[in-house]
Amino acid sequence: MTEAEAAGREQGRLAVRRDIAEYRAAAEAQAGRVRQEIEAALEVSRRTREEIEQRIASELHTPRRARKPPARKRGRARVR
Repeated sequence: MTEAEAAGREQGRLAVRRDIAEYRAAAEAQAGRVRQEIEAALEVSRRTREEIEQRIASELHTPRRARKPPARKRGRARVR
């Protein structure tokens, strides 16, 4: 192998490494965005859960009213 071939291979390796670095940087940026989206979704779910728990607690402590029996349907009298 000549020095020119060895130099050519190393240049190729550097170029490949540069490309990999670009992909890694893009992947890290995307991972950061995904992490932020996950954190935002978790925060929304936490708030929703707290609201549901508060509603349940308030309904448990609220006295219940007696329900009226359903109204009778008015209509033609049946002949038996």
